[in-house]
Amino acid sequence: MKEKDKKKLNVRELVNRYQENCDRIQTIAETCEKEQRERTEAEDKEFAALTRENQLLQMKMQAVNAPNPVETASPTEQLREVVNSANPGGKVSIILTRDVTLMTTSSVADTGIIPVDEQEMLKPLRAGLIYDKVGINLRTGLAAGELRWPMHTKAVGQFADEGERLTDSKVEFDKLTVTPRRLGIAIPVTREALDSSQGVVESVVREEMPAAVVDLINGAMFTTSSTFTDKDGNTKNRVVYGPFVEAAKKPFEFAAEVPTRRELIKMKANVIAAGIKLTHPCWVMTENMKAELEDTKVDAGSGRFVCENDMILGYPVFCTSEIGEGNVGFGDWSYQAAGFFGTTSLTVDPYTLARQNATDFVLNAHFATVTLRKDAFVLGHKKASA
Repeated sequence: MKEKDKKKLNVRELVNRYQENCDRIQTIAETCEKEQRERTEAEDKEFAALTRENQLLQMKMQAVNAPNPVETASPTEQLREVVNSANPGGKVSIILTRDVTLMTTSSVADTGIIPVDEQEMLKPLRAGLIYDKVGINLRTGLAAGELRWPMHTKAVGQFADEGERLTDSKVEFDKLTVTPRRLGIAIPVTREALDSSQGVVESVVREEMPAAVVDLINGAMFTTSSTFTDKDGNTKNRVVYGPFVEAAKKPFEFAAEVPTRRELIKMKANVIAAGIKLTHPCWVMTENMKAELEDTKVDAGSGRFVCENDMILGYPVFCTSEIGEGNVGFGDWSYQAAGFFGTTSLTVDPYTLARQNATDFVLNAHFATVTLRKDAFVLGHKKASA
C-alpha cells in the first residue's frame, strides 16, 4: 500500500473513532436531559475518558499531516471539495471544533468529516448578541449538567448579651441548573448557486448560519411573552426565554410613550435596591426608542440628550426589535447565563433536495440560558390607559 493511501486510511480510522466518542458523549447528554438529572459517577468517569481520548486523537491527526503543510487547504476549500465530490446516496457530516485541526485535502477525501474552525461561526455570532456588547464571553463546549450555580439564603445575625445563647441561623442551599435545548437551522442552496459562485459555501458557514442563530437566540432572549404563534397560527409555549418574561409581569410604568431621564434613573435604582451589583449592565430597546431618546433633552435648558454615543446614564444600549416597540429593558447581564453544550455539527446533504437541484446545509447545536436573579432585570413601558 502506498504511503499516501496508508495516511488516508489512518486518518479515516482516527476520525471514525473520534466521531464514535462524540456520539457516545451526545448519548450521555441526551440521557441526562431526558431524565432531568446530572451525570452519575460512572458517566463522569466515562465522559472524562472519552474527552481525554479525543484530545489524543486530535494530536495524532495533527501528527499525521504535519509533514505536508503545503497540501493544507482552507476550511472553506475543503468544505467545497467534499460537497462537490460526495458519493451518491450518502450525506457529508462536518464537525465544528474550537481548535483548528491540521488536515490536508487529500487526507479527508474519503472520510466524510473535515475540520472547520468553530471560531469562523462564533465570532460573527457573538458580535450579534448582547454578551459581546457588555463584555461577557459566551461559553461553548459545555458538558451536560456543567452549567449550574449554587444558591443559598442569607445568614441572619443578632445582638446578644454576654453569655447569652445565640439563636441558630439556618442557611438553605440550592442550585440552579439548565436543560440544553436543541437549536437547528437548515439552509438550502441550489446547485446553480454553488456552481456559479465560489463564495456561496463560505457565506453559508460564516454569515448565514451565525445570523440565523443570532436571530433565534435574540428572539428568545428579549421576548416579553412566554408564548409565541407558529406559522400555522397556533399559540405555543416557549421552551427557551430570557429575563423580560418575568419582568413584564410587574413592569415599570412610564407616564408617556418615551421615558424621561428621571424614569430611567428609577429603573436603574430598582435593580440596585434589590442588592444587585452592576458589573455588566445594559439597556435594551428598539432602534425607534433609541432615536427618540437621542432627541430627548436631559432637561429643558440643557444641550445634552438622554442617549448620547450609544450610552444612557453611562451604560451601553443594545437595540433589537424583539423586545417590542415602546418597551425599555434594563439589567445586569452577568445574571443571565447562557452557553452552547457539546459539539456543534454541520451536515451537508446534497441528496435529500436532489429534485430541487439543491444542497441542504443543516446546523445542529444545544443551547441553554437561565436567569440567575430575576430582580437583576426590569422592564418599562407606557402605563395602559384606563
